[in-house]
Amino acid sequence: MSLFNFFKKKQNGSSTEDALINGYLPPIPEDIFVEKEVNQDMTSPVNSFTGINAIFSYLQSDFESKGFNDALTSPDEKYKEDNLRLIKFDLEIIISKVKTYHDSFLKELEFHINSRKRSGLIDLVEELRSKKEDLENHIHKVILIEESLKTDSGLFERAILAYNRGFTKGLASITQRTLLSKEF
Repeated sequence: MSLFNFFKKKQNGSSTEDALINGYLPPIPEDIFVEKEVNQDMTSPVNSFTGINAIFSYLQSDFESKGFNDALTSPDEKYKEDNLRLIKFDLEIIISKVKTYHDSFLKELEFHINSRKRSGLIDLVEELRSKKEDLENHIHKVILIEESLKTDSGLFERAILAYNRGFTKGLASITQRTLLSKEF
């Protein structure tokens, strides 16, 4: 019996309720109608894509493949330069978000340290201070990454090199496919 006939009476005059009692209708699986969501809290400091980890994740992206595909799309030097600038701008946006997150988290930590200190929770205050020290180390690393971004060196240089390498491979692939494969 189909789902659309569920509320109709059976041909012999018995109701749908009778059919359920007598076991005529198959049960409807829950996953047909109920979507189960995975609730991810993006503001949690435990999340791996919050704070400095968002920067590291971006810097570890596959820029070589991006460069290769961009070369196949448009093997133009200006296009390459524009895409390198976009990579840099995207990193600047992520750094700005991370700095905002860190500033907010630092203020929250300082509030809790002061509040718990007044309450006499010495162990908790020491744990919070340790967390604050870790956060300050992360802030320092973000500042170093931001400085390296301005000079195209350090960790950001990896992204540039990978993109350039991929773009060069894409250009070579185009030449290989279009010119070197032809017979003369």
